[in-house]
Amino acid sequence: MMRRNRMKRRLKFILPILFFLLLEGAVLTAASLPFTSVRVEGRMPVTEIFRVEQNDAALDFNLSASRNSIIRVGSYTLVSNNTISKFRLAIRPGEDGNQERFAFTLDEGEPLPQGQASEIPFTVRVSSNISRAVSVAGQQAMEKDLGVRGAYGNNDAILYETGDILAEIPDFDPDLYATGWYSAAIQLSIEVI
Repeated sequence: MMRRNRMKRRLKFILPILFFLLLEGAVLTAASLPFTSVRVEGRMPVTEIFRVEQNDAALDFNLSASRNSIIRVGSYTLVSNNTISKFRLAIRPGEDGNQERFAFTLDEGEPLPQGQASEIPFTVRVSSNISRAVSVAGQQAMEKDLGVRGAYGNNDAILYETGDILAEIPDFDPDLYATGWYSAAIQLSIEVI
């Protein structure tokens, strides 16, 4: 009996202490953390984008009616945050880039009457929309340096350029050329210098 009374007295003493400790722990976890500043660090991966978008209107137009005019073949964009890279755009005639000059050629299967020509030379112009960037033009393969630092949001770490790819159609005599579908291919490739 005496032993049981001692147990009760101990429990009366221990229970309030346990309850107080549990309550104190709950209050501590609900309080805000004691920091005054946050520091976050990250690394930007090297991003290099070269994109060409073809102008759909350049896929089907009246070549004879377009004499002595400029056709917009497409547009290009270069973005790079690699601070040491330099880029060059190579522009070559033909799908494989091995043709001698830029020219519209009568498609295979089209009739070619004797004495009529089947190849219309033209000039390709790659014209930048960014000041301080070089534009180039020619009837044969050529190269153009790409990108201007500081042109994108005045940020010197970013190399940036946009522009147009144009075909300058000469003032040819349509009577000298065979009637039919003509097509031309321009190969663009970007090279790291």
